[in-house]
Amino acid sequence: MFDRGMDESANYLGFCTCWGSPISCAEGSHLPLDEIGGRGTRRDILAFDDQMRVIPALLTEVRDVGAHSVVNIRLASGRRLEAGSEQQVRTLNEWVPLEKLMPGARIAVARYLPEQAQPILMVDAELILLAHMIGDGSCVRRQPIRYASIDEDNLTAVTLAAKHFGIEAVRDEYAAARCITLRLRAPYRLTHGKRNPVASWLDELGLFGLRSYEKFVPTPVFMSSNSQIGLFLHHLWSTDGSVRWDAKGRQGRIYYASTSRQFIDDVANLLLRLEVHTRIKRAAKSGYRDCWHLTIDGVENQRRFLTLVGVHGARGVRGQEVLRELESVLPNTNADTVPKEVWNTVRELLSKTGMSHRAFAAALNTKFCGSTMWKHSPSRSRLARIAALLGDRGLEALATSHVYWDQVVEVSEVSPGRLMALQIIGAEGCFVHGIAVRALPPETNSPGRR
Repeated sequence: MFDRGMDESANYLGFCTCWGSPISCAEGSHLPLDEIGGRGTRRDILAFDDQMRVIPALLTEVRDVGAHSVVNIRLASGRRLEAGSEQQVRTLNEWVPLEKLMPGARIAVARYLPEQAQPILMVDAELILLAHMIGDGSCVRRQPIRYASIDEDNLTAVTLAAKHFGIEAVRDEYAAARCITLRLRAPYRLTHGKRNPVASWLDELGLFGLRSYEKFVPTPVFMSSNSQIGLFLHHLWSTDGSVRWDAKGRQGRIYYASTSRQFIDDVANLLLRLEVHTRIKRAAKSGYRDCWHLTIDGVENQRRFLTLVGVHGARGVRGQEVLRELESVLPNTNADTVPKEVWNTVRELLSKTGMSHRAFAAALNTKFCGSTMWKHSPSRSRLARIAALLGDRGLEALATSHVYWDQVVEVSEVSPGRLMALQIIGAEGCFVHGIAVRALPPETNSPGRR
């Protein structure tokens, strides 16, 4: 995965985030702070160093510090964070408390989440069946376990996966329903204390009996390998996912829809394991539950998804069509950029070296346009070229960091919330909801002091 490289002298107590906020752990899971434990807790987590590179660190304590003022931020990607007003997030040049953060600011979020050193593999058949049951399955209490689809490839996948549990799926065709249903009957007579093996398995995962808006991705999926995560997403997208080519807009349209915000957050984190970036959008309709769309935008991002994940069944055929169309589309380099404040550093370096702005533009093989050059955020690839030209390690670190610069779209104060303090050894801070938050020294946070 990566070298541990832990500095045992770095020991911070962070007055941090709300009670149920998930923290990214090194074994792949994303656990709410209230589930991790109290004093004596020792858990490897994903963190970052002063160069904003992902490293492992040791979480040694999670402590309840009671109710305090809370600030909620929402990012352009749809990610959100509720934390103490003094909790700091990273802008390009400094750490900023949430209470001083303004809309429009760009802050660091996880660019990718590394695969753990020793994944705990699931059985492929279980991953496949799990993906389909979450998407198009029905496992309500005191009702038969069913799966419904109009895609023959999906029906075949579920039929074969069910055999892992000793189940022979029974096919029911209802013309009025315009779909085919598979009943996953137990391979033995059910009596008191003896359940359908699929029901027992889903119960162990915490999914049995949940409604669509309550669903989530169980921890064993996160703890599996990247290739297995790709397999899970490959089948999941064939249920409530969408892949199509927009001929008029000359772009691919790829998204997954769910009424469970938790599930959408989980899928976004799974895709980060494959370095596929997403946006979360709310689709509201009067009289209905909110629906959340997880969209995959951008040429290179869509190519990566369709190459590493793809889609099973009929939607997969459309996915290959989209991939072929994308071959002739130039990527938009403005989608993944470093905040434009980096130009201040570039101008300082040019002044020190005596290079004129015109000569600088010529060296980059770009047209000199006066001050226009400094008005737009540079792409990571362009900044890497600038770093090489000027021989600056700081710029090189920015161009190759493990973070993505997301934009703040909303900052609001909410009612006081229950906060947790974290003690972390060996890192600047950690990822909460995928957002880089700093572990503050204890003297900075009076509510979290011993």
